[in-house]
Amino acid sequence: MTGRAWAYLGTALGGFGSLAANVAHCYIPPTGAPAGWRPEAGAVLSAMFWPVAVFIAVEILVRTVWPAGWWWRLARFAGLLPVALVAAVVSYRHLSGLFRHYGEDPLTATLGPLAVDGLMVMAAAALLAAHPHPARTAEPEPAPEPLPELVPEPLPEPRPTLHVVGAIPSGVVR
Repeated sequence: MTGRAWAYLGTALGGFGSLAANVAHCYIPPTGAPAGWRPEAGAVLSAMFWPVAVFIAVEILVRTVWPAGWWWRLARFAGLLPVALVAAVVSYRHLSGLFRHYGEDPLTATLGPLAVDGLMVMAAAALLAAHPHPARTAEPEPAPEPLPELVPEPLPEPRPTLHVVGAIPSGVVR
């Protein structure tokens, strides 16, 4: 398998794993829940939102060819990073809570979610590195076309003058 195929597999595995774990977490009944408790549909949908939001924020951040300038840098990082950060934190907490519910030790409950969402983010970055956007490649700029050569117009050919040695023009007396 190629590196690109592994990156696609990692993106899919991390994404589906994160989705499944976030949805599974919302099925953990709260303390004191009555028998037969089920999560509301909104809880299930919002649990699905967080990993998808992390993935989309990363894709927008790395795949968009942003114009140069401080305004665009501010828009990119001030706009996208809070979205990605909040989504990552909420997704992390869902996964960590799920691991604790299943009785995992504190270290696994702390580090495990980083592997799940981290795999998705790292694999998406690997896809970008394997096939960068054409505007990001460091190709040299084409040389400008040379200016047309300035060739002066040729001077008119001089007219030959007739110089006859020893001849006397008519009408001149000697």
